[in-house]
Amino acid sequence: MTTMRAGSEALSLTHASQNKLTKEQITQEVEKIRVRLLSQFQSEPDKLDSLLKILDDLSEFELGRFLIKNKGALSGYWTWYIILGFNNSKVTSTLEKFILEKSPVALATRERFNIFQELLAKHIKSNSTVCSVPCGMMADLLTLNLSAQIQEVRFVGIDIDKAVFDLAKDLSKQLRVDHRCDFFYKDAWNLDFENEFDIITTNGLNIYEKEDSRVVALYRGFYNALKVNGKLICSALTCPPMEEKESEYDLSQIDKANSLATAEIFRTILEATWANFRSSEKTCSQLKEAGFENIEIHWDTQKMFPTFIAEKRLSF
Repeated sequence: MTTMRAGSEALSLTHASQNKLTKEQITQEVEKIRVRLLSQFQSEPDKLDSLLKILDDLSEFELGRFLIKNKGALSGYWTWYIILGFNNSKVTSTLEKFILEKSPVALATRERFNIFQELLAKHIKSNSTVCSVPCGMMADLLTLNLSAQIQEVRFVGIDIDKAVFDLAKDLSKQLRVDHRCDFFYKDAWNLDFENEFDIITTNGLNIYEKEDSRVVALYRGFYNALKVNGKLICSALTCPPMEEKESEYDLSQIDKANSLATAEIFRTILEATWANFRSSEKTCSQLKEAGFENIEIHWDTQKMFPTFIAEKRLSF
């Protein structure tokens, strides 16, 4: 595993108070979910009571309230929180501890982050320009422990959430990152960059996109933005067993009870909007269609959230 850049005391950020959600601010969303659950599970009173209890528990902590408000989607800040930031928070909710420490999807997300870091540390050279899109707090780049011999590296963050740029800049200062960092407010499907980057990292876009043609268009935009011999590092969620008989999950590595509990939270209660699954074969096919070659797959332990590294060989 790649070593983080600084001690744990430096890996903390204050979430801007104006962005914090109170229980009162999510009353409408909670009531909509409650009404839907009452309708769906009226013939299963024990199941209904359990789901309503989970819903109430979610509303008791800030991460849970954000998930309720956004149908299970995570912002740049909360992605950071699940991967690293929670280590410096006092987590008192039993449900929040479960999401952070036992939920298979959170474990896969954290492992995926570490795989990204290993690949970045391997491929970043002196004078590299490395882009993260959507960058969020750009933790994938800022927490890298690059060799002192690697000089003149430029980090570029692209996102449609301008608020994360200040958080990323604060994180850069706390970690004393001495590489140049630039940020651009752009849509990932309209980058307007040509032959600009040596490496692009991307996570969390394709899982929200249902249309395969749009995913290919996303990859093609990354292809155009890369220099020849540049590399794309990306990820995809593979299909769970309930979605596809030929699921790639390694069920021997997944706690069944934790998996079912996670499904109750994100699928049944929150109706998460990020559940667009694709097999590893499908993702490789889409990357090839966009022009990429030399595609490698780096699996997480559960085979839930694989990482792909692909190369731009020629102009497409």
